[in-house]
Amino acid sequence: MSKGIFTGKFWYGASMAPYAKSQDWPMADWDKDLANLKKLGFSVARIFVAWDRLERKEGELDFSRHDRFVELAAKHGVGVIMNVGGVFDSLQGIYPPQWLVRRYGVTAPCGSNRQVDNTGPRVFVCLDDPLYRRKALDFIAKVVSRYAQCDAVVAWMSWNEPWLRQCYCRHSVEAFRHWLAERYEHDIARLNEVWGTEFPLSYDEWGEINPPLGAGFREGGLNAWRDWVNFTQYRLSSAMQAVYDCIKQHDPRKLPVTCNICTGHAYYGTLGANLRISDVARSLDITGFSYYTVAHGENTDAFHKALYCDSFRWTSRDPLRRTLVLETEAGPNLFMLTPAQRELNNWLAIGHNVKSMVLWNYRCRFSDNQVGNFNLMGWDGSPTARAQRHAELAGQLNRHAELINSSSPEAQAAVLVSEELSVLQQCTYTAGAELNKQWGSISQSRSGAFKLLWDMNIAFDGINDVNLDRLSQYRLLLLPMIENMTPAIAAKLRAYVEQGGTVIAECPFAFKDGDNLLHGYAPIYGLDEVFGARAVDREGVETALPIHYADGATAPVQFLWHHFSLTTAKPLATYADGRIAICANSFGKGRAIMAGTELFRQYSANPQAAATAFLRQEVLASGVKPTLELLVDGEPALGAKLEVCRLAGELGELLIILNHNDEEKQFVVKDGAAGEGWVDVRNDQPVSLAGQHTLPPLGVLPLARYKAK
Repeated sequence: MSKGIFTGKFWYGASMAPYAKSQDWPMADWDKDLANLKKLGFSVARIFVAWDRLERKEGELDFSRHDRFVELAAKHGVGVIMNVGGVFDSLQGIYPPQWLVRRYGVTAPCGSNRQVDNTGPRVFVCLDDPLYRRKALDFIAKVVSRYAQCDAVVAWMSWNEPWLRQCYCRHSVEAFRHWLAERYEHDIARLNEVWGTEFPLSYDEWGEINPPLGAGFREGGLNAWRDWVNFTQYRLSSAMQAVYDCIKQHDPRKLPVTCNICTGHAYYGTLGANLRISDVARSLDITGFSYYTVAHGENTDAFHKALYCDSFRWTSRDPLRRTLVLETEAGPNLFMLTPAQRELNNWLAIGHNVKSMVLWNYRCRFSDNQVGNFNLMGWDGSPTARAQRHAELAGQLNRHAELINSSSPEAQAAVLVSEELSVLQQCTYTAGAELNKQWGSISQSRSGAFKLLWDMNIAFDGINDVNLDRLSQYRLLLLPMIENMTPAIAAKLRAYVEQGGTVIAECPFAFKDGDNLLHGYAPIYGLDEVFGARAVDREGVETALPIHYADGATAPVQFLWHHFSLTTAKPLATYADGRIAICANSFGKGRAIMAGTELFRQYSANPQAAATAFLRQEVLASGVKPTLELLVDGEPALGAKLEVCRLAGELGELLIILNHNDEEKQFVVKDGAAGEGWVDVRNDQPVSLAGQHTLPPLGVLPLARYKAK
């Protein structure tokens, strides 16, 4: 990681021309634009390098516009984040050069109907086409070599909002066959066994295999579809790795490589455009993302904004797991942020370890769509009121940039969000006509697990396939919607509990393996010993009896339910007929709790007072503590939408209290738990947390405390 990325500045800035689509603003405006950007207190500008614009004739490269921008950026002391790689589903820029598609036999992507996607002047090329990939990477190498020694360039972007649909062209199909051979260790009999669960298969050669069209019995079977979905992600992540390697090879300064992931592009429809954050993050030095909350009609609520920002932190390869906002709404689109929403959004992101704020867009589009949309500045380039407000925020952040950049949150609890298991589960539940509705209902469990912790102001992480080795860092692990299980993950869970961790699992838990095969009981792979109980059936809500909790309160089941046969576990709750509904087992130094219904899904979709009280009690019993205990009207501020973020580092710590309500909130910090010595980051005035505080609607209290030198 280059030292230059976090040296005394908070990266606040905006995207500017040159762009990858539509006309750029006239070059004559650029000097004044960059001067105004610097005058506002911004430190970075993000630009695109688009192959089809720089090499309009084969072999004739025109870098004059980018040379001029970098020259002006250096003149005004503005850092340049340069997007040299892909955009959306294209390996370089948005459009391939016209000469490439006319002169060479490059291959267009093919959808599941085997029809080429190209229509009209817009032309697509499959990124698996070897000639296209070679020439695109050659172009990227030339760009990086040209600008790597320019001091104004501070970082590379390998891709803008990456995503990828399935492709059935000859290059992708051939790549799929090679990928399968590697996955199954060149054992085609093993593939026949795994794929042949829906109907018998007897492939003799890898070259005989064609990709499936879906998961159902009419299309090719669940496991074949699972592999095809995973291969689509591999196509994207391997392309991004190739761009990353190319950048590193040609940049002697080894500047950081990032990209702005946008998970709104993930899992379109039949999972054809799936994007796994953990796979993409492997080819980045620090994870970046796009951060839109209202502009397109998102209307994202407070909890989901927090979860969205946090999800990129979990897999960032940065040592402090820092992240970058590389694109966020600046001006009007379909909807527009208010000043209060903007400030709240910024501080929420910073509270979840974001270290940059790059706005889309400095000026609106000059042509085509988005003309008059998203602009920070006026149409004539003059500062708007919102630009002045952003300048104030940038100033506040830069006064404390060293502290902000060197501080990070520390979580006590985690939620298992294995993407390997999720893809299999998504393939299982999204094979029908109402796939988005089905998956939305199932995924409420995961949302509910995170929201339980968020409502209690307990800092959390997500644990997926690339960071399972971090389990020992947490006191508590929640296991929502884990229907499938693998031996590797089961072994990690077993070791975690043995070493003193607490796990809470909900029904139906670990009753199928990684190939979706039933084992006749649950949980499988030795987890029945960890939980001290087994289940061998499940039923729907139609036949359910209420659950009786130990305090005498009752609550209904959510959707599915089963009862347990205990071996070493103890009952915590029973159904009305006395059968075991929830049990807990001491295993090694830890504790394993298993519920016979979807308690996390219930918490998200249909909260029940008795179930909520039980979950909160068990969460606290694990030893985790709220980030800061707030009282509202003398009671704990549980579910009050008062979020507390706490980050610490070598220079000191940050404490950010956010009011996500549309009305003011009064609160008291319990027992003076935060201590003294705080200053308000906005005005550097001392703040005492003793006594009652009032936050206005959507208000923020961002505090800093420095260590004594």
